[in-house]
Amino acid sequence: MQNLVAAFESQFAHKQFSAASATLQQLLSDYPDEPQLQILKGRLYYATGHTSEAETIFRSLLKAQLPAHLISQARHGLLAIEMAEVNARQAKVDDILKLEGGSSLAYLALLPVAAEQKDWAIAKLARVFRTDPYTARFKIPNRHPKIIRIGSLAEMQAYGEELQSYGVATIWLSLDKISQIPIYKVEYFSQNQINHHGEPQVRAIANTDEIAFTPQDVITKVEGILPTFGEVVIVDAKHKLARKEQILDRVHICDLHLQTYRVNGKQSDRGCILRFHDNHYRFEVGLQLLVKRSLEHIPPTVQEHWTELSKWLGQTITTAKIASDFQNFAEMSMSYPEFLQAIAETHIKLDRFKPSLWDNCFQLYSSTIFNYPHLAS
Repeated sequence: MQNLVAAFESQFAHKQFSAASATLQQLLSDYPDEPQLQILKGRLYYATGHTSEAETIFRSLLKAQLPAHLISQARHGLLAIEMAEVNARQAKVDDILKLEGGSSLAYLALLPVAAEQKDWAIAKLARVFRTDPYTARFKIPNRHPKIIRIGSLAEMQAYGEELQSYGVATIWLSLDKISQIPIYKVEYFSQNQINHHGEPQVRAIANTDEIAFTPQDVITKVEGILPTFGEVVIVDAKHKLARKEQILDRVHICDLHLQTYRVNGKQSDRGCILRFHDNHYRFEVGLQLLVKRSLEHIPPTVQEHWTELSKWLGQTITTAKIASDFQNFAEMSMSYPEFLQAIAETHIKLDRFKPSLWDNCFQLYSSTIFNYPHLAS
């Protein structure tokens, strides 16, 4: 046996893998129960590019009752596999930095995993991030996308692509990418018109800009509610006056994601977001809708105006997908306040007593849907 093992080692060292495989097959035939040969088999698999098979062998040996020197060799084999993956990932990060420029801060998120695939995804996540399955389990989302890591775009892309190669669905988005999206704060919409192609056209007025588009140009409609907070005076348990922060109002906000449009008469195909909310929209000008009032003797409320505007949008923009999971996304992303605070501009104008990360959350949510429209229903 020792002569054949020595022959294998010589062939392996000289990268004569076909000869080494033949020698190993003879050894396994003569000594099928010799665990040392499984070490040689794992090494040969790894050297010839069969990493998964090599890892399976090394891990099975760690669970067996073997002498310490064989356990050490199996661990060494696994470490070599893990370090190769780490080095390959770092090489990819370096390439992205050189070719694309990936220094911008970004997030990496996992998409929901079906129950029957959860254990498999946990194992892959634990492998990529070199953590234990218990820790990895809490990173796996069931129903909604979940941010799991913050870092440079290059690093997040490298991790994301590696997870995707294992079949784990991921997305990543950088602050630079978010800041590049044109966003127009709509004051009001005008009446429908017909463009020169004979198609119905909507005009949105945003300060000095006029954005014209057809209903079919709207890819996604993003809906959300933003709470506004303020201090109120209450009587506490000791019957003393005290100040307490609570929600004062809930602002309805909506984004329309356009694929193509005309801004001030010029055609654009780079995509944009039209953003408006019920605290800023000018219901008294432009498009005038018949508002159903709860009380006929008083003017319509903002809520009643918004309900009719939403109804009109639903009847006009019939082909767009709907993204309305903002509440869950916001609660999840609040775990990363420093990343949210790094968003340079939210494009949301609200009368607040103090800044709120809810605005940043909506900017992040809508920008995510803009870059990954398949996430909308």
